[in-house]
Amino acid sequence: MKVYDTDRVRNIALLGQRGCGKTSLADAIAYSSGITNRLGKVDDGTSLADFTDEEIKRKSTIGLSVLICPWKNS
Repeated sequence: MKVYDTDRVRNIALLGQRGCGKTSLADAIAYSSGITNRLGKVDDGTSLADFTDEEIKRKSTIGLSVLICPWKNS
């Protein structure tokens, strides 16, 4: 696993009410940063953040998801 210097790390939290698009935004960020080659969708059950059977069935995130997204080779 790549080791990052702490001065190069940025932590971002996506907060908001249910159904406002946090998971879709996280999928778009993951796609834009290049960690995946497809844009996941909550309604299709293909989101990176919603991976449990219950989350896919409910089409809603239940637990915390952490995505690591390198940006511009940093």
